[in-house]
Amino acid sequence: MAIYGRTMAGAIAALSVISVANAQSSVTLYGIADTAVQYISNVGGHGLIQEGNTHAPDIFGLKGVEDLGGGLRTIFDLQNEYLLNNGRQLVPGTLFNRKSYVGLQSDSYGTLTLGHQPSFMYDILSNYQTPFLLGNILTLHQGNLDEIANFFQFNNAVKYVSPTFGGFSTGAEFAFGNVAGNFSESRDYSFFIQYKGGPLSLAATYANENNRFLELSSFIGLPSLFGTSLPQAEGVVANKLVNWGLGASYQLKSVLLHATFTQSRITLATGRGNANTVDAGANWTIVPDDVLSVGGWVENLDGGNWKTITVSNAYILSKRTTVYQQVTYQHASGANGYASLAAAGVASGRSTTGVSVGIQHNF
Repeated sequence: MAIYGRTMAGAIAALSVISVANAQSSVTLYGIADTAVQYISNVGGHGLIQEGNTHAPDIFGLKGVEDLGGGLRTIFDLQNEYLLNNGRQLVPGTLFNRKSYVGLQSDSYGTLTLGHQPSFMYDILSNYQTPFLLGNILTLHQGNLDEIANFFQFNNAVKYVSPTFGGFSTGAEFAFGNVAGNFSESRDYSFFIQYKGGPLSLAATYANENNRFLELSSFIGLPSLFGTSLPQAEGVVANKLVNWGLGASYQLKSVLLHATFTQSRITLATGRGNANTVDAGANWTIVPDDVLSVGGWVENLDGGNWKTITVSNAYILSKRTTVYQQVTYQHASGANGYASLAAAGVASGRSTTGVSVGIQHNF
């Protein structure tokens, strides 16, 4: 009986392998493991030495594809963010916080996906911004209101991205609130248009979000936001958040130049206003294994003004492993502004500096 059971198990396994081969399917485990030793000069009036990821978020995921023939494929992606230094999930109780979707991809007609997905502010515009291109989490814009980082995603979202025609591509995304009797509650939508031709790339993005949770407990250097006292332990819910942005990059031999403008229009129960941010920088590939980058941004929001500049060097040890060194400086001004580096905390005064030395491995 044991022999028969092993024989049947072997036959089933063999059939499974054949089925996968015939369908040309694949499932890939992937991720990032990143950590650094950091010094932050001013967090609540004190210096802070800590270990934490700086270059990229720690993630792992599963993605797969099945070839259906005729240029049509089924795709899925499940991605979670974790904290390498203590092994915890970034969002407790949520397994795939960054994305979880399934859909169809066509060479001729584009890609349609359904599930838990970020807006095009992250998908498209982050590719032109300093925090993403330099790989420096400390340089996220105040409050991450313009969604450079993938902290907020659309639930119940249907997303379409077109094929590229003559260098142009576009996309639309709509997320259902799933609230009976109130179609607009927690409803989100987003659009983009992008051009890529030779060394030039241009993009415009838009996102409109109802009942949007803003994680402001330690990500923004303001004692209050439009009449709401900060920090809030869990953050605040905005009645509406409207984001739009423009991005451009140009590859000039070994130097990549990049710039964006974003505006976040925030409506709280206590007031409303805009966050305007200009971001620019350059990445210089000195030799194929060594990239020196400099970037910065200026942001205005509710009586606060922040100027942030960062210098980063990334040395590529292999296809998967990079060591990096980064220095970030921020100065705040205005009647309502304090320095605040993301993932570090709010300073007691106008200025703070962060220094990081770390390692990143992709798998």
